[in-house]
Amino acid sequence: MNKMNVLFITLGLMCSIALTAQNDFKIGINAGINYPDIRGNEYAKYNNFKLGYLFGVSLEYYLKENLSLKTNINYESKIKKIQLIYFNNQAQQTGKENFNQIYEYINIPILLKYEFGGSKFFVNGGPFFNYLFNTKISSEYPYDDSDSVAEQKDFDFGLSLGIGTNISLNERNDLTIEIRNDLGLIDTGNVPHHVDGTLKTNAIKLILGWNLGV
Repeated sequence: MNKMNVLFITLGLMCSIALTAQNDFKIGINAGINYPDIRGNEYAKYNNFKLGYLFGVSLEYYLKENLSLKTNINYESKIKKIQLIYFNNQAQQTGKENFNQIYEYINIPILLKYEFGGSKFFVNGGPFFNYLFNTKISSEYPYDDSDSVAEQKDFDFGLSLGIGTNISLNERNDLTIEIRNDLGLIDTGNVPHHVDGTLKTNAIKLILGWNLGV
């Protein structure tokens, strides 16, 4: 089952749940960009990442007027740049090539969201869970993928914190714009002797969401 089927099935389940409830629920879709990074060992600073992207679905349940629980199920693509430098037999540099190493995740945050009374702004925070289901490298990379993609554990866990604003479209529809930071708390390095210690993730995200009250 591919990632699109998973997201569509999840959206259908969310809609079914929400339609049986009262107006305490909001369902939605979201998309955005991410800028990942890693930390935890002396070699982390040499990794070079670029902007990736995300999209998914959301479900929000209001506990009180300004307080809610919100979760997403997102597909995320995180991209690391790889550069190969070529030399001739006199050890003189003859050229460079850039390639992308891509990590594909299912990302699930569970957030407590507080909306400031009388304003359009909100903050949220809570744990997140990442499942790494695929790794790949640019098709034009000149070496075997299995020898080139760095090993990482499939599971990641950490703390997600965000701040954003609501833009009301009508009584039942609104847009959200949010900046979120996912700070990994566990070691995700699958080959410790290669990374000389722990390897923890980090990702800054800009997310645009469309929410529908039901």
